[in-house]
Amino acid sequence: MPEGVGEFRWWWIKVTKPKEEKIFLYYPNSARTDCKVIRVCDRDGHDHAVLVWNVCHDCRCGMIAKISIIDEWQRQGLGRRLLLWAMQESPGCDWVTSGQSPEAQLFFPAMTRETGATFTNRGKTCGHLDIGNRSYPPPRALTDI
Repeated sequence: MPEGVGEFRWWWIKVTKPKEEKIFLYYPNSARTDCKVIRVCDRDGHDHAVLVWNVCHDCRCGMIAKISIIDEWQRQGLGRRLLLWAMQESPGCDWVTSGQSPEAQLFFPAMTRETGATFTNRGKTCGHLDIGNRSYPPPRALTDI
């Protein structure tokens, strides 16, 4: 069962999405400097993909703290879908990423070509997004996306 989802809630999500192999759960941030999280789970509730990000609307700066997808789910457009979800809340942001894996070093340039956004590897964020002291949202008010 995914983190923060009660047994009944998880059962209900699966019942309302009987054919979905991948179930998207959104954990919104609870404070301005908290990150937002999307977890993608299989029907057994195991996390197989996650995106952690935050945006400072004042400074037009976005930070991708983590994007991770299991090998079996890669190359299916899932990373693209997650990233576009994060980007929709603040078009025109300057984006930075944490250290990029070899896969991400191919992924982010492809997303730059598609979206026109730049994803600076280990770039500097504004003072409102403290990468070293970031916190993660408690799993509350979950909604599937």
